Amino acid sequence: MPRPWDTGDLERNWQGYFIPGTRVLRNRIGARTVDALRDAENDFVEARVIELRENPALLGDRTYDLGYLTAIHRHMFQDVYEWAGDLRTVGIAKGDESFCPPGSISQPMDHVATEIHRLKRLTTVPEASLPRTIAYLYDYTNFAHPFREGNGRSTREFFDLLLAERRAGLDWEKTDQTELYRACHAARAESDLSGLIAMFTAILDAQPAYDL
Repeated sequence: MPRPWDTGDLERNWQGYFIPGTRVLRNRIGARTVDALRDAENDFVEARVIELRENPALLGDRTYDLGYLTAIHRHMFQDVYEWAGDLRTVGIAKGDESFCPPGSISQPMDHVATEIHRLKRLTTVPEASLPRTIAYLYDYTNFAHPFREGNGRSTREFFDLLLAERRAGLDWEKTDQTELYRACHAARAESDLSGLIAMFTAILDAQPAYDL
């Protein structure tokens, strides 16, 4: 029997992600309102991130490709969503910004993985070029937006892990969702990476989130 969000019909897939008769995403924790789901999700995900940072080997080989990003998402959201770690089956948008069609998600992520491999997990990138390089890769990953929910948090851990390869980190407390969304939108809609570059310049530090 097909899962409600993977039926082969886009409209049915969209509705299938929700608890019938509600706008609440289907979840493993019994939440029946958006607020209850958000609060419980935050608690469960925070606990899984702590677990992951104590033992990043839980994710397997650090391949920094779509498979690795899905492993991160699966670990972080395994207590919350049955589809944790599965690619979305629907198109999604934020305001006037549409993300990669579901059938093409692998394409931008393949490019990201190729670049990361070419740059030897960013270890060959000069310090002065690092913010621009991260901005470029982050923009592609954001466009891929592989999951129905939880893309931002999974992507942050992906880049926290990647930066740890060169003993660097990202202090996400120095930015906020408004700045991030505005910068991501400019990168997509106007091919303008300057907002992302400025943000990463401000939040890059020498405190890696992971001990690899």
